[in-house]
Amino acid sequence: MKEEGVLQVNWTCLAGKFGEANYLQDLTLGLFRSDYMVHLDPAQTDAKPSIKQVEFNTIASSFGGLSTRVSELHNYLLSVDAYPRDSASVIKAASLAKSKSIPLLAAGLAKGHAAYGKPKTENPLCVIFLVQDPERNIFDQRHLEYMLQARHGVRAFRVPFNQIMTRTKLDGHRNLLYTPPHAPHQTWEVSVVYFRAGYAPSDYTGKAEWDSRLHIERSSAIKCPSILTHLAGSKKVQQVLATPHSPDLVRFLPDEAQAAEILKTFAPIYPMDKSEAGVEARNLAQNPETAMRYVLKPQREGGGNNVYRKTIPEFLKQEPESHWPAHILMEMIEPPALTNSIFRNGEVQKGGVIGELGVYGVCLWKSKKNGEGLDQILENYEAGYLLRTKGDQSEEGGVAAGFGAVGSCCLVDV
Repeated sequence: MKEEGVLQVNWTCLAGKFGEANYLQDLTLGLFRSDYMVHLDPAQTDAKPSIKQVEFNTIASSFGGLSTRVSELHNYLLSVDAYPRDSASVIKAASLAKSKSIPLLAAGLAKGHAAYGKPKTENPLCVIFLVQDPERNIFDQRHLEYMLQARHGVRAFRVPFNQIMTRTKLDGHRNLLYTPPHAPHQTWEVSVVYFRAGYAPSDYTGKAEWDSRLHIERSSAIKCPSILTHLAGSKKVQQVLATPHSPDLVRFLPDEAQAAEILKTFAPIYPMDKSEAGVEARNLAQNPETAMRYVLKPQREGGGNNVYRKTIPEFLKQEPESHWPAHILMEMIEPPALTNSIFRNGEVQKGGVIGELGVYGVCLWKSKKNGEGLDQILENYEAGYLLRTKGDQSEEGGVAAGFGAVGSCCLVDV
Protein backbone atom coordinates (compact mmCIF):
# COMPACT_ATOMS: atom_id res chain seq x y z
CA MET A 1 0.00 0.00 0.00
CA LYS A 2 3.03 2.27 0.14
CA GLU A 3 3.75 2.72 -3.58
CA GLU A 4 2.68 6.06 -5.02
CA GLY A 5 0.57 4.52 -7.77
CA VAL A 6 -1.33 2.32 -5.32
CA LEU A 7 -1.81 5.24 -2.94
CA GLN A 8 -3.30 7.36 -5.71
CA VAL A 9 -5.74 4.62 -6.68
CA ASN A 10 -6.91 4.25 -3.08
CA TRP A 11 -7.41 8.04 -2.68
CA THR A 12 -9.54 8.00 -5.81
CA CYS A 13 -11.56 4.99 -4.69
CA LEU A 14 -12.10 6.48 -1.23
CA ALA A 15 -13.28 9.79 -2.69
CA GLY A 16 -15.52 7.89 -5.08
CA LYS A 17 -17.26 6.12 -2.21
CA PHE A 18 -18.77 9.42 -1.00
CA GLY A 19 -21.72 9.06 -3.34
CA GLU A 20 -22.23 5.46 -2.27
CA ALA A 21 -21.91 6.35 1.42
CA ASN A 22 -24.26 9.38 1.28
CA TYR A 23 -21.77 11.92 2.63
CA LEU A 24 -23.46 13.26 5.73
CA GLN A 25 -21.67 16.47 6.79
CA ASP A 26 -22.02 19.52 4.55
CA LEU A 27 -19.63 21.65 6.66
CA THR A 28 -15.88 21.52 6.05
CA LEU A 29 -13.09 23.18 8.00
CA GLY A 30 -9.66 24.01 6.62
CA LEU A 31 -6.56 25.13 8.51
CA PHE A 32 -4.40 25.89 5.49
CA ARG A 33 -0.89 27.17 4.81
CA SER A 34 0.29 28.66 1.54
CA ASP A 35 4.10 28.70 1.16
CA TYR A 36 6.08 31.31 -0.80
CA MET A 37 9.66 32.13 -1.74
CA VAL A 38 11.32 35.13 -3.39
CA HIS A 39 12.32 34.38 -6.98
CA LEU A 40 15.04 36.13 -8.99
CA ASP A 41 15.18 34.83 -12.55
CA PRO A 42 18.86 34.00 -13.27
CA ALA A 43 18.21 34.15 -17.03
CA GLN A 44 17.47 37.90 -16.86
CA THR A 45 20.25 40.37 -16.07
CA ASP A 46 17.79 43.07 -14.97
CA ALA A 47 15.33 40.74 -13.21
CA LYS A 48 13.40 42.06 -10.23
CA PRO A 49 12.51 39.88 -7.22
CA SER A 50 9.02 38.41 -7.29
CA ILE A 51 6.95 36.17 -5.04
CA LYS A 52 6.38 32.56 -6.15
CA GLN A 53 4.16 29.99 -4.50
CA VAL A 54 5.91 26.79 -3.45
CA GLU A 55 2.75 24.86 -2.56
CA PHE A 56 -0.62 25.06 -0.83
CA ASN A 57 -1.09 22.77 2.16
CA THR A 58 -4.63 21.60 2.97
CA ILE A 59 -3.84 18.90 5.56
CA ALA A 60 -1.67 18.86 8.70
CA SER A 61 -0.37 22.40 8.02
CA SER A 62 2.15 22.28 10.82
CA PHE A 63 4.23 24.61 13.00
CA GLY A 64 1.54 27.18 13.70
CA GLY A 65 2.14 26.54 17.39
CA LEU A 66 5.93 26.83 17.17
CA SER A 67 5.78 29.91 14.94
CA THR A 68 4.01 31.92 17.63
CA ARG A 69 6.42 30.77 20.32
CA VAL A 70 9.50 31.61 18.24
CA SER A 71 8.24 35.12 17.49
CA GLU A 72 7.56 35.54 21.22
CA LEU A 73 11.09 34.35 21.95
CA HIS A 74 12.59 36.93 19.61
CA ASN A 75 10.53 39.71 21.18
CA TYR A 76 11.65 38.54 24.63
CA LEU A 77 15.32 38.60 23.56
CA LEU A 78 14.81 42.18 22.42
CA SER A 79 13.30 43.13 25.79
CA VAL A 80 16.37 41.84 27.67
CA ASP A 81 18.90 43.50 25.32
CA ALA A 82 20.16 40.18 24.00
CA TYR A 83 20.82 41.40 20.47
CA PRO A 84 24.12 43.07 19.43
CA ARG A 85 24.12 46.85 19.75
CA ASP A 86 24.96 47.34 16.09
CA SER A 87 21.64 45.72 15.16
CA ALA A 88 19.54 48.21 17.13
CA SER A 89 18.59 50.21 14.04
CA VAL A 90 17.12 47.07 12.44
CA ILE A 91 15.84 44.87 15.29
CA LYS A 92 13.32 46.89 17.26
CA ALA A 93 9.85 46.35 18.68
CA ALA A 94 8.09 47.90 15.69
CA SER A 95 9.92 45.69 13.20
CA LEU A 96 9.51 42.28 14.88
CA ALA A 97 6.32 40.91 13.38
CA LYS A 98 4.45 38.73 15.85
CA SER A 99 2.83 35.57 14.56
CA LYS A 100 -0.61 35.03 16.11
CA SER A 101 -1.07 31.60 14.58
CA ILE A 102 -1.81 29.83 17.90
CA PRO A 103 -4.89 31.87 18.88
CA LEU A 104 -6.11 32.27 15.29
CA LEU A 105 -5.82 28.58 14.34
CA ALA A 106 -7.35 27.51 17.67
CA ALA A 107 -10.19 29.96 17.00
CA GLY A 108 -10.74 28.21 13.68
CA LEU A 109 -11.16 24.87 15.41
CA ALA A 110 -13.50 26.52 17.92
CA LYS A 111 -15.61 28.00 15.08
CA GLY A 112 -15.91 24.55 13.51
CA HIS A 113 -16.91 23.13 16.90
CA ALA A 114 -19.58 25.83 17.31
CA ALA A 115 -20.88 25.36 13.76
CA TYR A 116 -21.47 21.66 14.50
CA GLY A 117 -24.25 22.76 16.83
CA LYS A 118 -25.68 21.03 19.86
CA PRO A 119 -24.93 17.35 20.62
CA LYS A 120 -27.08 14.89 18.71
CA THR A 121 -26.63 12.38 21.53
CA GLU A 122 -26.68 12.60 25.32
CA ASN A 123 -22.89 12.90 25.38
CA PRO A 124 -20.75 16.06 25.65
CA LEU A 125 -18.95 17.38 22.58
CA CYS A 126 -15.21 17.23 21.92
CA VAL A 127 -12.62 17.76 19.18
CA ILE A 128 -10.28 14.95 18.13
CA PHE A 129 -6.70 15.47 16.97
CA LEU A 130 -5.79 12.50 14.76
CA VAL A 131 -2.03 12.05 15.15
CA GLN A 132 0.77 9.74 14.10
CA ASP A 133 2.23 7.13 16.43
CA PRO A 134 4.83 8.07 17.47
CA GLU A 135 4.17 11.78 16.90
CA ARG A 136 7.27 13.98 16.46
CA ASN A 137 5.30 17.22 16.17
CA ILE A 138 3.51 16.88 19.50
CA PHE A 139 4.85 20.14 20.95
CA ASP A 140 3.59 22.08 17.97
CA GLN A 141 0.13 20.52 18.25
CA ARG A 142 -0.17 20.88 22.02
CA HIS A 143 -0.19 24.69 21.80
CA LEU A 144 -3.38 24.58 19.72
CA GLU A 145 -4.92 22.03 22.07
CA TYR A 146 -4.16 24.13 25.15
CA MET A 147 -5.47 27.34 23.56
CA LEU A 148 -8.63 25.57 22.44
CA GLN A 149 -9.34 24.59 26.05
CA ALA A 150 -8.14 27.77 27.77
CA ARG A 151 -9.78 30.37 25.51
CA HIS A 152 -12.79 28.51 24.13
CA GLY A 153 -13.52 25.82 26.72
CA VAL A 154 -13.44 23.09 24.06
CA ARG A 155 -12.15 19.70 25.16
CA ALA A 156 -9.73 18.01 22.78
CA PHE A 157 -8.37 14.46 22.72
CA ARG A 158 -5.44 12.98 20.82
CA VAL A 159 -6.11 9.73 18.94
CA PRO A 160 -3.40 7.85 17.03
CA PHE A 161 -4.47 7.26 13.43
CA ASN A 162 -4.04 3.50 13.82
CA GLN A 163 -6.45 3.43 16.79
CA ILE A 164 -9.47 5.04 15.12
CA MET A 165 -11.53 1.86 14.96
CA THR A 166 -10.76 0.80 18.54
CA ARG A 167 -11.40 4.22 20.12
CA THR A 168 -14.37 5.47 18.09
CA LYS A 169 -17.66 4.14 16.74
CA LEU A 170 -20.64 5.35 14.73
CA ASP A 171 -24.14 5.19 16.16
CA GLY A 172 -27.26 4.58 14.06
CA HIS A 173 -27.26 8.21 12.86
CA ARG A 174 -23.52 8.10 12.11
CA ASN A 175 -22.62 10.40 14.98
CA LEU A 176 -18.96 9.81 15.82
CA LEU A 177 -18.51 8.69 19.43
CA TYR A 178 -15.18 8.57 21.27
CA THR A 179 -14.31 6.72 24.47
CA PRO A 180 -11.01 7.76 26.11
CA PRO A 181 -8.84 4.79 27.17
CA HIS A 182 -8.26 6.41 30.58
CA ALA A 183 -12.01 6.91 31.17
CA PRO A 184 -13.81 3.91 29.63
CA HIS A 185 -17.13 4.85 31.27
CA GLN A 186 -17.27 8.31 29.63
CA THR A 187 -18.29 8.72 25.98
CA TRP A 188 -17.94 11.92 23.95
CA GLU A 189 -19.58 13.01 20.71
CA VAL A 190 -17.02 14.32 18.22
CA SER A 191 -17.74 17.70 16.61
CA VAL A 192 -14.49 18.16 14.63
CA VAL A 193 -11.79 15.72 13.51
CA TYR A 194 -8.52 17.59 13.00
CA PHE A 195 -6.14 15.56 10.80
CA ARG A 196 -2.49 15.76 11.79
CA ALA A 197 -1.99 12.30 10.27
CA GLY A 198 -3.40 10.36 7.35
CA TYR A 199 -1.43 12.11 4.61
CA ALA A 200 1.63 9.82 4.34
CA PRO A 201 1.84 6.34 2.75
CA SER A 202 3.31 5.07 6.04
CA ASP A 203 -0.07 5.85 7.69
CA TYR A 204 -1.77 3.30 5.43
CA THR A 205 -0.20 -0.11 5.97
CA GLY A 206 -3.28 -2.14 4.97
CA LYS A 207 -7.02 -2.26 4.47
CA ALA A 208 -7.70 -1.42 8.14
CA GLU A 209 -6.29 2.11 7.74
CA TRP A 210 -8.32 2.78 4.58
CA ASP A 211 -11.42 1.53 6.39
CA SER A 212 -10.58 3.87 9.28
CA ARG A 213 -10.40 6.89 6.98
CA LEU A 214 -13.74 5.97 5.40
CA HIS A 215 -15.17 5.47 8.91
CA ILE A 216 -14.28 9.10 9.76
CA GLU A 217 -15.43 10.49 6.42
CA ARG A 218 -18.85 8.82 6.71
CA SER A 219 -19.44 10.31 10.15
CA SER A 220 -21.38 13.48 10.95
CA ALA A 221 -18.27 15.09 12.48
CA ILE A 222 -16.79 18.09 10.65
CA LYS A 223 -13.56 17.06 8.98
CA CYS A 224 -10.49 19.30 8.96
CA PRO A 225 -9.98 18.60 6.12
CA SER A 226 -12.44 16.33 4.31
CA ILE A 227 -10.92 13.84 1.89
CA LEU A 228 -11.97 16.04 -1.06
CA THR A 229 -10.24 19.07 0.46
CA HIS A 230 -7.22 16.90 1.24
CA LEU A 231 -6.98 15.86 -2.41
CA ALA A 232 -7.46 19.46 -3.58
CA GLY A 233 -4.09 20.26 -2.03
CA SER A 234 -2.23 17.55 -3.91
CA LYS A 235 0.68 18.32 -6.21
CA LYS A 236 -1.39 17.09 -9.16
CA VAL A 237 -4.08 19.72 -8.60
CA GLN A 238 -1.40 22.40 -8.24
CA GLN A 239 0.08 21.24 -11.54
CA VAL A 240 -3.28 21.33 -13.36
CA LEU A 241 -3.75 24.96 -12.32
CA ALA A 242 -0.16 26.09 -12.91
CA THR A 243 0.79 24.35 -16.17
CA PRO A 244 1.48 27.09 -18.77
CA HIS A 245 -1.59 27.85 -20.90
CA SER A 246 -3.79 25.77 -18.59
CA PRO A 247 -7.51 26.48 -19.19
CA ASP A 248 -8.49 25.37 -15.68
CA LEU A 249 -7.59 28.37 -13.53
CA VAL A 250 -10.32 30.49 -15.12
CA ARG A 251 -12.91 27.95 -13.94
CA PHE A 252 -12.22 29.07 -10.37
CA LEU A 253 -11.17 32.66 -11.06
CA PRO A 254 -13.34 33.91 -13.93
CA ASP A 255 -12.10 37.49 -13.42
CA GLU A 256 -9.26 37.65 -15.97
CA ALA A 257 -7.34 40.42 -14.17
CA GLN A 258 -7.50 38.57 -10.86
CA ALA A 259 -6.50 35.28 -12.49
CA ALA A 260 -3.53 36.99 -14.18
CA GLU A 261 -2.27 38.34 -10.84
CA ILE A 262 -2.57 34.91 -9.22
CA LEU A 263 -0.87 33.27 -12.20
CA LYS A 264 2.18 35.52 -11.68
CA THR A 265 2.81 33.77 -8.34
CA PHE A 266 2.86 30.30 -9.94
CA ALA A 267 6.08 28.69 -11.08
CA PRO A 268 5.54 26.64 -14.27
CA ILE A 269 4.54 23.06 -13.37
CA TYR A 270 4.16 20.16 -15.80
CA PRO A 271 2.65 16.68 -15.63
CA MET A 272 4.84 13.62 -16.20
CA ASP A 273 2.25 11.73 -18.24
CA LYS A 274 2.01 11.22 -22.00
CA SER A 275 0.01 14.36 -22.75
CA GLU A 276 1.57 17.09 -24.90
CA ALA A 277 2.71 18.99 -21.79
CA GLY A 278 3.83 15.70 -20.22
CA VAL A 279 6.01 14.76 -23.18
CA GLU A 280 7.65 18.21 -22.99
CA ALA A 281 8.25 17.68 -19.26
CA ARG A 282 9.76 14.23 -19.81
CA ASN A 283 12.22 15.67 -22.32
CA LEU A 284 13.17 18.46 -19.90
CA ALA A 285 13.57 16.02 -16.99
CA GLN A 286 15.70 13.46 -18.84
CA ASN A 287 18.11 16.03 -20.30
CA PRO A 288 20.86 16.71 -17.69
CA GLU A 289 21.25 20.32 -18.90
CA THR A 290 17.58 21.32 -18.74
CA ALA A 291 16.89 19.22 -15.61
CA MET A 292 19.14 21.61 -13.68
CA ARG A 293 16.25 24.11 -13.65
CA TYR A 294 13.63 21.75 -12.19
CA VAL A 295 12.47 19.76 -9.17
CA LEU A 296 10.55 16.49 -9.45
CA LYS A 297 7.84 16.17 -6.78
CA PRO A 298 5.81 13.07 -5.85
CA GLN A 299 2.30 13.26 -4.40
CA ARG A 300 3.71 13.43 -0.89
CA GLU A 301 3.75 15.83 2.06
CA GLY A 302 6.06 16.46 5.01
CA GLY A 303 9.40 17.23 3.31
CA GLY A 304 12.30 15.04 2.22
CA ASN A 305 10.55 13.47 -0.80
CA ASN A 306 11.61 15.60 -3.78
CA VAL A 307 14.26 14.97 -6.45
CA TYR A 308 16.32 17.99 -7.51
CA ARG A 309 18.16 19.21 -10.58
CA LYS A 310 21.01 16.97 -11.80
CA THR A 311 19.73 13.94 -9.88
CA ILE A 312 16.43 13.85 -11.82
CA PRO A 313 17.62 12.00 -15.01
CA GLU A 314 19.27 9.21 -13.03
CA PHE A 315 16.24 8.89 -10.76
CA LEU A 316 13.94 8.48 -13.77
CA LYS A 317 16.22 5.78 -15.22
CA GLN A 318 15.74 3.75 -12.04
CA GLU A 319 12.02 4.47 -11.69
CA PRO A 320 9.53 2.38 -13.73
CA GLU A 321 8.03 4.57 -16.43
CA SER A 322 4.56 3.58 -15.21
CA HIS A 323 5.37 5.49 -11.98
CA TRP A 324 6.42 8.73 -13.69
CA PRO A 325 2.85 10.16 -13.81
CA ALA A 326 2.81 10.01 -9.99
CA HIS A 327 5.17 13.03 -10.09
CA ILE A 328 5.00 16.62 -11.30
CA LEU A 329 7.90 18.65 -12.70
CA MET A 330 8.19 22.15 -11.26
CA GLU A 331 10.52 24.92 -12.38
CA MET A 332 12.89 25.78 -9.53
CA ILE A 333 12.34 28.97 -7.57
CA GLU A 334 15.70 30.77 -7.50
CA PRO A 335 15.98 33.01 -4.41
CA PRO A 336 18.47 35.91 -4.24
CA ALA A 337 21.67 35.41 -2.26
CA LEU A 338 21.38 36.20 1.48
CA THR A 339 23.73 35.71 4.42
CA ASN A 340 22.57 34.97 7.95
CA SER A 341 22.97 32.67 10.95
CA ILE A 342 20.82 29.65 11.88
CA PHE A 343 20.72 28.16 15.37
CA ARG A 344 19.96 24.44 15.04
CA ASN A 345 20.71 21.42 17.22
CA GLY A 346 22.62 23.59 19.67
CA GLU A 347 24.96 25.00 17.01
CA VAL A 348 25.18 28.32 15.19
CA GLN A 349 25.53 27.84 11.45
CA LYS A 350 26.61 30.86 9.41
CA GLY A 351 26.56 31.40 5.65
CA GLY A 352 24.20 31.64 2.71
CA VAL A 353 20.55 31.09 3.56
CA ILE A 354 17.16 30.77 1.87
CA GLY A 355 13.87 31.83 3.46
CA GLU A 356 10.39 30.42 2.92
CA LEU A 357 7.27 32.19 4.19
CA GLY A 358 4.10 30.27 4.95
CA VAL A 359 0.82 32.14 5.46
CA TYR A 360 -1.86 30.35 7.49
CA GLY A 361 -5.54 30.68 6.76
CA VAL A 362 -8.79 29.42 8.27
CA CYS A 363 -11.78 28.62 6.09
CA LEU A 364 -15.12 27.14 7.15
CA TRP A 365 -17.71 26.54 4.47
CA LYS A 366 -21.03 24.85 3.83
CA SER A 367 -21.33 22.86 0.62
CA LYS A 368 -24.39 22.95 -1.59
CA LYS A 369 -26.59 19.86 -1.39
CA ASN A 370 -27.54 17.72 -4.40
CA GLY A 371 -25.74 20.16 -6.67
CA GLU A 372 -28.24 22.91 -5.96
CA GLY A 373 -27.50 26.44 -4.75
CA LEU A 374 -24.06 27.83 -3.91
CA ASP A 375 -21.35 26.95 -1.43
CA GLN A 376 -21.52 29.30 1.55
CA ILE A 377 -18.33 30.67 3.11
CA LEU A 378 -18.87 31.03 6.86
CA GLU A 379 -15.32 31.96 7.91
CA ASN A 380 -12.32 32.99 5.84
CA TYR A 381 -9.36 34.78 7.43
CA GLU A 382 -5.57 34.96 7.58
CA ALA A 383 -4.16 33.19 10.64
CA GLY A 384 -0.53 34.15 11.18
CA TYR A 385 2.65 33.05 9.48
CA LEU A 386 5.55 30.60 9.53
CA LEU A 387 9.06 31.63 8.51
CA ARG A 388 11.54 28.86 7.77
CA THR A 389 15.21 29.34 6.97
CA LYS A 390 17.69 26.80 5.63
CA GLY A 391 21.23 26.79 4.34
CA ASP A 392 21.49 27.59 0.64
CA GLN A 393 23.19 24.24 0.04
CA SER A 394 20.00 22.40 1.05
CA GLU A 395 17.27 22.02 -1.56
CA GLU A 396 14.74 20.66 0.97
CA GLY A 397 13.08 23.01 3.47
CA GLY A 398 11.15 20.85 5.91
CA VAL A 399 11.96 21.56 9.56
CA ALA A 400 10.60 18.28 10.91
CA ALA A 401 12.40 16.45 8.10
CA GLY A 402 15.69 17.92 9.37
CA PHE A 403 16.45 20.62 6.80
CA GLY A 404 15.26 23.99 8.09
CA ALA A 405 14.82 26.10 11.21
CA VAL A 406 11.84 28.16 12.40
CA GLY A 407 12.29 31.93 12.58
CA SER A 408 10.26 35.12 12.68
CA CYS A 409 9.94 38.13 10.41
CA CYS A 410 11.89 41.34 10.92
CA LEU A 411 10.42 44.12 8.79
CA VAL A 412 12.89 46.68 7.43
CA ASP A 413 12.68 49.63 5.07
CA VAL A 414 14.41 49.07 1.72
